[in-house]
Amino acid sequence: MKKSIAFFVNPLKKSPKISNYVTWVLHRTSQERPAWSVQVFAEAWPADFEGFDEIWLMGGDGTYHYFVNRYPECSLPIALFKGGTGNDFYWKVFGDISREQHLACVLAGKSEALDAGKVNDMLFLNGVGIGIEGEVLRSMDAIRYIGGAIGYYLAAIPNILRFKEYGIWFGKKSIEAPRSVFLCMVFNSARAGGGFHFFPMASIQDGQLDMLLCEPLPVLKRLFYMPKIQQGKHVNYSFLEFSDLTSKTIYCDRVLRAQVDGEVLEADVFDFTVLPAKFKFIVP
Repeated sequence: MKKSIAFFVNPLKKSPKISNYVTWVLHRTSQERPAWSVQVFAEAWPADFEGFDEIWLMGGDGTYHYFVNRYPECSLPIALFKGGTGNDFYWKVFGDISREQHLACVLAGKSEALDAGKVNDMLFLNGVGIGIEGEVLRSMDAIRYIGGAIGYYLAAIPNILRFKEYGIWFGKKSIEAPRSVFLCMVFNSARAGGGFHFFPMASIQDGQLDMLLCEPLPVLKRLFYMPKIQQGKHVNYSFLEFSDLTSKTIYCDRVLRAQVDGEVLEADVFDFTVLPAKFKFIVP
């Protein structure tokens, strides 16, 4: 069966490793699916997908975020290729499998509709961290070459030490005192920061988003519980509150930075909506 594929590669991720990976994918595909046509877009991306049957997308969470916001009405199946620093949404879809196993899944072509989320005017696949997560992301820019959980730790610890809690209201801002929190996160997927399992119970096919609130904590407790959160062993702690939602507006008592799939959003109002079964993805 013939198939025409648009293979998108993040132009900012040029490296010998990525180039070799793309070459390997193209070579294996030509061997195993000789009737398929694969066109690589590594510089300018097209305005639409006319003439294509499937999308292949290589990068990390930031690349996926850029793609879904540039093409929010994409209806073609999307195959994700791991090429970023964190690769958290990729992990949620494929888990820890080899490059060969992953390509076999892509070539098999099984697709399922997966949820996405929206905050203000921005779509996201993975999740949103308001406050400290935005500050960590800003710090990550200086050490992004390290990547993964180690890079996240190096960026997070200074912010954990100095970040001050903030007040939030739900639905509308009122004269009543806001709820004070150290952390507020709304996620579609399970993890961020290259392996921090903030929402180990999260599903990307349940038509809901997951919210985590953390009450203010002393500095030493913040540091103590950080490894527990990385491992996903924090779901029963009394100072954490988990809930799910389909839509919710969060008002903050000051303008805060939020990280949205590795991108920064600054606001004092965050309006969330789930987008059930929004995009079709190639799955194992």
